[in-house]
Amino acid sequence: MNLLKTNWEDFGLFLLDKAITILLISILFFILYQAGSRIVKRLFKNYSEQKWTDTSRILTLSRLTTSAIHYLTVFLYIYTVLGVIGIPVANILAGAGILGVALGFAGRDLVADIINGFFIIVEHQINVGDTVAFAGLDIEGVVKTVGIRSITVIGADGATTFIPNRNIAALKNYSYKERTVNLDVPVTSENLIERKNQIMEVNANYPQLKYLGIINIEDKLFLRTSLTAPLSKITPLKMEILDKYYEK
Repeated sequence: MNLLKTNWEDFGLFLLDKAITILLISILFFILYQAGSRIVKRLFKNYSEQKWTDTSRILTLSRLTTSAIHYLTVFLYIYTVLGVIGIPVANILAGAGILGVALGFAGRDLVADIINGFFIIVEHQINVGDTVAFAGLDIEGVVKTVGIRSITVIGADGATTFIPNRNIAALKNYSYKERTVNLDVPVTSENLIERKNQIMEVNANYPQLKYLGIINIEDKLFLRTSLTAPLSKITPLKMEILDKYYEK
């Protein structure tokens, strides 16, 4: 009886020790995840406040980075906890047979999702808020999130569709249309230099702008700058820039 009592006591102490260790690991990973997410959001927030940045692209990259941190944290947490419990994860994966093959296929799909998602972001194919249609999937709507594994789209009927990145072979982005307009600022021979310097200073903050020089329209002088931007943003951006051109 004493032997059984001693074994149960040892087993209880063993479980308590593991539980405390797992609790501390959980707290540590939670703190690391929260800190990492806050740092990412802060960095992208500061970056998006720059006048020349594309807000929708910054939002897309921010959510993608946060998603990557989430999946990495979960993977490392599970791996660490299993190691604490005493389960040899590496050995199990190496000798799991059919399970290993199944995990291999799942891993292949995950890698395909990540690679395809990476090129979608790098090539600026989709941003959060874009209206898109996916060829062969009969899906059309507004992009809500762009994640490391999938893209979330809100359809016209309000339904949410989750599309694995590996299934995206071709797409139409209706928000990708761009338009070029000319911004003409009237000048005189007296204020030409001053106005030009102000325009060049403003243009330095907007990569969408290109200074074209002095033009003459019906015997009146203008300083012309071209603005190229998506159709949905062209009007507010034009008004914002013109306001800065005329600031004193």
